[in-house]
Amino acid sequence: MNLLNRILLLSLFTLVSLVIAGCNGLSFRTNADEYITYQGVASTVDIYQPSELYNHDNEPLGEVMTTFCANTQEAIEFGAPSINTLHKELKVQTRERGGNALIITECGKVIYPACSIYLECSGLAYFLKS
Repeated sequence: MNLLNRILLLSLFTLVSLVIAGCNGLSFRTNADEYITYQGVASTVDIYQPSELYNHDNEPLGEVMTTFCANTQEAIEFGAPSINTLHKELKVQTRERGGNALIITECGKVIYPACSIYLECSGLAYFLKS
């Protein structure tokens, strides 16, 4: 092996060693598990029309509500959540109360003086026994 090959091999070995040593103790933090749990919880609750729900043996669990307010330029540029996202939040709240059914009573934009963009969704949470 000539001298140039030995120098290249030694340089490569040194570089790999430094990369491995530099990554020792490196950790990554994500919220992927929270997102997956959130999606899973939301999928266990179904949305019903009032006429559909009253045909089932059910237990009312109360009102659920979520809001979004944007009053800074950054929040306005980032944009408001979709109606579907607000529905998912209501589903999660329903599930946290032990429910499996939701009636959306209202959802959409509302005029609120302190917010440039204000969305509000509310619904009624239920546990269907049958």
